[in-house]
Amino acid sequence: MNLYRIFKPQFITFEYWDDYGNQYADIVEGTPFVDRPYTEAEAMDALRTERNMRLVNSDYTQLPDVNLTEAQVEAWRVYRQELRDITDNLVWNVTTWPVKP
Repeated sequence: MNLYRIFKPQFITFEYWDDYGNQYADIVEGTPFVDRPYTEAEAMDALRTERNMRLVNSDYTQLPDVNLTEAQVEAWRVYRQELRDITDNLVWNVTTWPVKP
């Protein structure tokens, strides 16, 4: 039986599944597994792609004629900075996406 580690970009985590479709919450340290469908580099690319889409979808909040209060614009600015910083000191299975204001 193979155990597969599958990266979930929307949650910045890994899940562990076997050949029979059983999911494992935790695995014993040293248990062999196969990375699927991403390598770590591919997972980081997927993470950056998702992050970039979230930034694009919030670009309008920083336009000078947006219909938001200064406090709302600042909250969005902080959220967008958190998105940009998502790859700094990334810890798998711990880091989560920042929450939209």
